Amino acid sequence: MPTFLESENSFNALQQAAYQLSSCTDQIFLQIRQEQALASIVDRIRSSMELVTLFETTTTEVRELLKADRVGVFQFKPGSGWNEGEFVAENVAAGFPSTLAEKVSDHCFGPNFAAAYTQGRVQAISDIYSANLSDCHIQILEQFEVRANLIVPVLQGDSLWGFLCVHQCSQTRRWQLGEIEFVKKIAGHFAIALQQSEYVEQLQDKVTRLDRAKAQEAALFKITNRIRRSLDWEAICDMATEEVRQLLGADRVAVYRFNPDWSGDFVIESVADDWKPLVGVTATITDTYLAETQGGRYTHNENYAVEDIYTVGHDDCHVALLEEFQARAYSITPIFQGERLWGLLAAFQNSGPRQWRDDERTLLAQIGEQLGIALQQAEYVEQLQDKVARLDRAKAQQTALFKITSRIRRSLGWETICETATEDVRQLLGADRVAVYRFNSDWSGEFVTESVADEWKPLAGVTGTIADTHLMDNQGGRYANNENFAVSDIYTVGHDDCHVALLEEFQARAYAIAPIFQGERLWGLLAAFQNSGPRDWQDDEITLLTQIGEQLGIALQQSDAVWKIQSQSVELQQMLEDLKKSQAQQIQNEKMASLGQLVAGVAHEINNPVNFIHGNIRHIGQYVKDLLTLIDFYQKQTADSENVEIYRDKEDDLDFEFLLEDFPKMLGSMKIGTERIREIVLSLRNFSRLDESEFKAVDIHEGINSTLLILGNRIKDGGAHSGVEIIKDYGELPPVECYPAKLNQVFMNLLSNALDAIEEAIKAKTSAHEASTGSQKHKIWISTQLADQGQVEVRIRDSGIGVPEDIAPQVFDHFFTTKPVGEGTGLGLAISRKIIMENHLGTLSVNATPGQGAEFIIRLPLKLQNALAE
Repeated sequence: MPTFLESENSFNALQQAAYQLSSCTDQIFLQIRQEQALASIVDRIRSSMELVTLFETTTTEVRELLKADRVGVFQFKPGSGWNEGEFVAENVAAGFPSTLAEKVSDHCFGPNFAAAYTQGRVQAISDIYSANLSDCHIQILEQFEVRANLIVPVLQGDSLWGFLCVHQCSQTRRWQLGEIEFVKKIAGHFAIALQQSEYVEQLQDKVTRLDRAKAQEAALFKITNRIRRSLDWEAICDMATEEVRQLLGADRVAVYRFNPDWSGDFVIESVADDWKPLVGVTATITDTYLAETQGGRYTHNENYAVEDIYTVGHDDCHVALLEEFQARAYSITPIFQGERLWGLLAAFQNSGPRQWRDDERTLLAQIGEQLGIALQQAEYVEQLQDKVARLDRAKAQQTALFKITSRIRRSLGWETICETATEDVRQLLGADRVAVYRFNSDWSGEFVTESVADEWKPLAGVTGTIADTHLMDNQGGRYANNENFAVSDIYTVGHDDCHVALLEEFQARAYAIAPIFQGERLWGLLAAFQNSGPRDWQDDEITLLTQIGEQLGIALQQSDAVWKIQSQSVELQQMLEDLKKSQAQQIQNEKMASLGQLVAGVAHEINNPVNFIHGNIRHIGQYVKDLLTLIDFYQKQTADSENVEIYRDKEDDLDFEFLLEDFPKMLGSMKIGTERIREIVLSLRNFSRLDESEFKAVDIHEGINSTLLILGNRIKDGGAHSGVEIIKDYGELPPVECYPAKLNQVFMNLLSNALDAIEEAIKAKTSAHEASTGSQKHKIWISTQLADQGQVEVRIRDSGIGVPEDIAPQVFDHFFTTKPVGEGTGLGLAISRKIIMENHLGTLSVNATPGQGAEFIIRLPLKLQNALAE
């Protein structure tokens, strides 16, 4: 039987064997998982999964298998000599920084370590602080909180592409041989994936080149087809530059045209949104090389490409010019028009250097050739179009001449004929200005009618009298002999300096002039000006100008006769208008005089009996008071009499207590009534003003209130048994110098019209509810205030039917009325304005809105005598 010690040793051995067995089992399971991960990676590579997705998925699986804090894929930057790079994929545990956003730069790595890693070196560090690493290397690792790391190279063929990195950040770690071998296998499969990706990329590049060639052929066919369909030159260039820019992926493709001195301009371009345009913006470009060599290499039909303007050896001035175009690289091919170098087709890369491929340069050359063919075709089409245009112009000129002649025969006014003629001729000639110039008696002159393009200053009615010394000294010069004259350029024809200066004032660079005769007398000139530059005037253009000048002369003679007839007609019409106004004023004056006399007479007749009644009411009141006192005394004396019962019965029959209470009230009401009648009489007298001088300083508020009192019955009724509310807003006004009676007449007209407008508004209501209930109370607003410049302002506004905007300007015309026939004379407002303007030197205006009432505004000087003196 074994002893206790022997039993314990056996148990320990058994326990150790169990532990070793467990450890072996864990290793077996780990190897199984590793093999499964490797198989998964191989499957992904075979299924052509994208590299980035492969890297991301693999880093996740490796970190889980190795239980590391971070697993990342690091790639060296091409061309950096293995000194710079970045992590392109990673999987990192929570709480530790990501490496994806950081660039890694270590200038010691390339020359010292790259070769070893290319040969398959693996770095396994359990603790970065005990591995004899350089300070700069430790700083990089500390940046990512790395404490232990496993670095395995990833090769692309024979070149070091990058690393597969396993980081332990939370603590140190001793890397097992199985872990290292597993990571090396992963890196080996990455190398296979890289080679496969490179092969796929090459295939894709071949497909891309084939697609690009096909697209270039399609573009070339498209442009050629466009040319065969005889499209215009600009449309072809627009399409070609856009197509080529899209195909080449360039920042700008432009057509450059040479001038006769071998300077040039960009005429058409297609440019990406983030670059400034050159066409129509840059001034004429002078390239000294092209100017001195008259086109240089392009004259020999050579094309030229530059990858980087800063490395090709260009002169500083040439580089500066290209910098103005924002160009960093360019490819240029010539455009020939027949045997002549017409211009260039240029492709620019602005964003950086670019290596131009042969197929791209070939495409540019082919497009340049097609544009040359299009130029020749456009030139031929232009010649045909020019012939057609000349025929059309001749037809249009004959039409214009017939048009003007027809107007003259229809006896249209001289000014209308001139305006039409100058506009038609300017449009036909495509000139900047066509003007009619009239001579004065001293042979100076002025522009009287013109048609001028928008960008040029007008001359007619602006320049004033023009003293042309040559025409004045020669009394019309060659034009008096019925000659015309044309100048293609004022600076080359030999004009005197003073003559050139005068033409410069007219902004003219070229001109053609024909005389205008009125009978046998030279009346003026018909002139066509070209301001924008020199111009060669065609014979048919000068002939047209001469024919139009002759027709204007005929129109002058006819207009003179028509003017005489119209003058007589105007005189007769004026006499008729004056007669109408005189009759209207006389009628209104007689009406107002009669009304004033009637009002004054009525006021006088009412005043005497009312004064009698009003004066006696005070005495009657005293008498009644005495009688009541006596009766009271009598009541007290007979209170104990034997007849007191009889007296009480009589007192009850007469309701004596009510009589005692009501009789004083009745006398008070009578007194109030007589006072009201006296106020009305006073208002009537104030309105008529027959007892006052015609001109004096008065309180105009009294006149307004008197007018309102006279119109009181209409105001209370309001046309709908609801009344009209009068809202007064009187300002503090001093006495106003005026003609009171006439001013009251104006107030009467305006307030009567306001009441008429309110009645019309009430009639226009269509709602039975509104009409029956009178829910809307109409109003008249009257306000007065002091205005600036020593004036007083009176505003009268109503809530009536209003006045339409199109007839508002006519409301002050004589005999104009909006009222039905028989209800208005059309004289009230016309006479009111005349009283305000002529008698008071003021103004009467109207603000009218349909459906929202009308407002009349009177402005009068406070001191009329001072205003009359001025």
